[in-house]
This record gives sequence, C-alpha cells and structure tokens, in this order.
Amino acid sequence: MVRKLLTSFICATALLTTSLSAQAIPATSTPLEGAQVGIAYKLPNSTKTYGKNNSLFFHPASTQKMVTALAAMLYLGGDYELVTKLEVQGKAIAKNNKLNVDSSGTLHSDVIVKFTGDPTLRVDHYQSLLAVLQKHGVRRINGNVILDVSRFGGPSRANGWSWDDLPSCFTAPSAPIILNRNCTFAQLKSDGPGTHAAPLVPAGVPIELYSDVIAVEESDYGGDCILEANLFIDNKYHLTGCIPASSNSKNNKPWPLSLAISDAQRWGLDWTNMLLKRLNISVSGEVKISHTPESDTVTIAQRTSPKMRDLVEYMLQKSNNLYADAIAKNIAAEYFNLPATYYRANRAMRSILSQYAKIDLGSSYIVDGSGLSPHNLMSPDTMLEILDYINQHNDTLGIIELLPVSGKSGTLQWRASTFNEPLKEHVMAKTGTLQNVSNLAGFVITKNGNRVPFVMFTNSITYSERTRDLVKYRRSPSPHYSYERYIIENIYEEKAMGRDFK
Repeated sequence: MVRKLLTSFICATALLTTSLSAQAIPATSTPLEGAQVGIAYKLPNSTKTYGKNNSLFFHPASTQKMVTALAAMLYLGGDYELVTKLEVQGKAIAKNNKLNVDSSGTLHSDVIVKFTGDPTLRVDHYQSLLAVLQKHGVRRINGNVILDVSRFGGPSRANGWSWDDLPSCFTAPSAPIILNRNCTFAQLKSDGPGTHAAPLVPAGVPIELYSDVIAVEESDYGGDCILEANLFIDNKYHLTGCIPASSNSKNNKPWPLSLAISDAQRWGLDWTNMLLKRLNISVSGEVKISHTPESDTVTIAQRTSPKMRDLVEYMLQKSNNLYADAIAKNIAAEYFNLPATYYRANRAMRSILSQYAKIDLGSSYIVDGSGLSPHNLMSPDTMLEILDYINQHNDTLGIIELLPVSGKSGTLQWRASTFNEPLKEHVMAKTGTLQNVSNLAGFVITKNGNRVPFVMFTNSITYSERTRDLVKYRRSPSPHYSYERYIIENIYEEKAMGRDFK
C-alpha cells in the first residue's frame, strides 16, 4: 500500500531486470485454494464460449484498460492527438497577424493556457510553450495568465481508490493539468540507524516535505515499522515511520521516494509562476485557474501529444493508470462536448461500444478507465466479447500489436505463467493486478498458428503469511500462476474444457 510510493520505481526496475519471476513453474489443474476463478475463451472456427464461472462478476483490475483502448480506437482513432494551446485575446493580434507588443515589451492582454489532460506533457514542454511569448519580445504581461481547466470536471481521482495509495504515483490525479505525470521524486537522508531522516527535495520542485521518520537497522524494517505518507493541501506531505539504513556510512545511501501530486491545479499554478520567472516575464495581474473557456482568443503556439495509438500502446504495455484515465476522459470530452468526468467517461465508452461494435456492457459496473477502483465489476463473458471483436477487426483497429507479449515486452515480459515454452511469445494480453487480484485477458497463438481470445480472472487470492512474504519480496512467484499456466497451455493446445481439462 503506502510503502509502494516509496519504492515503486525501485520495484518496477527490479521486476524488469530480475529473472526470478520467470523461473519454471509446474502447471497444475487445481486452482489456488479459496481463489475465485472465472474463465472464458474461444477456439478456432467456433462461436462457442468455453470456460467456467464466465457469467459471474469479478474485479477486472487493469484488464479494464482493454475497454478504454477499444473505445479510444473506435471513436477517437489512432491518429488523434491531444493539443495544449497558448492563447491570447484577439485584441493582442496586430493587422499583420503578429503579436502586438509595445516598445517596453508589454503585452496588453490576458494569456490563456488551455490544458487537455495530456499525460505526456512535461515541464520542459510547458516551458517551451511559454517561451514563445519571450520569442515575441514579451517581458511583461499586462493582464492575467489563465490556466483553462474546462476540459475536465469533477474529482481527479475515482471512487474506490484506496486512500492509503493516494500518495503513490500509480494513483496520480487525472486532471486537465498534467505535468511530469503529476508525480515527483525526492529522498530521505539519514546518518544511520537511530537518526532522523531528513527530506531532500530537488531544487525548484514545488512540493513541501515534513519528516518525522527514523532510520532503523535493515533487519528491523517491515511489519509495523514502515514508511507512511499523509497528504496535506497544496502538495505538502507529512512523512512518518521508518526507513532501513546501514550502519556502514559507505552503504547508507538516501532513501528514494516517488510521490503523486495531491493538488494538480496548485501544481500547475506553481510551475507556471516559476517558469515565467525563469523566462523573465512578469505579470501585472494574477496567475489563476479558470473552469470556463475564454471567448475571442487566438492560438499563438501549441504542443501536440504523440498519436492516440502511441498513448494506447504505452497504457497497455506499462499498465499506466494516468494514461488510461486521461484517455477515457478525453473520449468523454469529445463524445459529449462537455467537461469530462469519470461518470461521463463511463457513459461515453458504453455508448461507443454499443454504437460502433454492438457490444452491450450490460450490468458491468465501470468507475474509471484504468480499472484501479475495486468497485469495477465485469464478467469474463463480457470481456471476451470485447476481445472477440478486437480479434475480428484488428486489421482496422491495430490493438493486438500494442499489447505486452509473453517473455518479451511490457507487463508480460517476466510473468511466470507465460514466460516459458510453449507459451513464450505466444500470448499477447493485458494483465490486471489489485490486492488479492491477478487477471489476464488477451490472445493466444495456438500450436496450429490460430489466434484465439481468452479471459482469466482470478480474484480472492490469499495464502499463508510466509508465502505472502516470499511473493511480496519476489523470492517466489505467486502459487496461482501454476493454474493460470495450466489453463493457457490447454488453450494453446486448442482443447475444450472437459473431463481432462477442468
């Protein structure tokens, strides 16, 4: 939970570099005791659905990103781009279509930055956008700098997101203003066990850290002695608890932190003020937020995102929640031509799938575009219908090529159930992980070269404390992977569920 925010990028690196997860595991026909398993799949040249518990509802977790991917490619298209615009009032444009700046370098106009929830927008991109003013000779803005956030409305985090995960970068707020993925990095520095751990914030990053953290021996870290972060307003954080430290000063390096921004609007305001100061541009009025689009404006510069297919690929490969919810909200903004909320994103995606693919999501409960909320519910049958449509129309959609490949890329590179032969590089699928949830939904290239869709939802995963620790610290793959491998190998063999395939 909270400790994830402190070690998330270390763990991510470890998962991408270690081969421990990919160690050979035996396939077993017996599911993990107590786990709830739902399976649905198709076989070549057949319309029949095979599986079990396939009409029951499960937490889809990040497999729900397949819904977002399909809706995005159907409605927005692979070439769609998000555009962040720098605008001025119409009166500031001279007859020669140039910016009207007087001899003192003063621009007599408001300046508007129109944000669109582009998850790829970085601070350096933003600085380059604002620097266009400098290139026009602007040294002073006689007016306001307005950050237009009218593209999205409502909360920037969805219902059900775990409160103690909120400081983690994987729950960064999906807001109109996204800079550096609404995530930042810092460190805690101690002088060894028993000493106070002081916060170190990179120069110029507009956050505040307050630390009451104590360093302890590495053997004492864990259990009740962990690092915790509490969010305050205005991107202030209070850190408590423990971090591990070495008695050997040479080995005692600063402890890394990754922190989600709590207030995206404050993040945008602070960066705007700092960047204008860096560009030596003063403002006579305010730097402020606006939820209402300005009228009579002219765009003088803009920054476009990578194309939608690239955003979808990153979302699927990395299972990035910020990308998923930003894409879902932009679908809603375009579909309804209204400020996008999580509710409108749900309604838009349902309507798009119904209109364009004849897929009825029915009683599926959709809260967000990422699958991060445990409130989300979907049946294997419904997910299989989505995958089946993608499979039949992939020549125009081009989604399957964007998925992680077993033993090769993304979140499937080291997955123990699919890393080894015969499944290696024969599974293209989206993973889905929450606490006690591990899902897989995608496609298998069978032994005969056929591509078939499958869904495997495994919820309510739990085991002994000893096994939990082994899995948590990546000393052993999760026991549920053995059954997952068994199921997928049988699909690879093109077997229907029967007496020999339970």
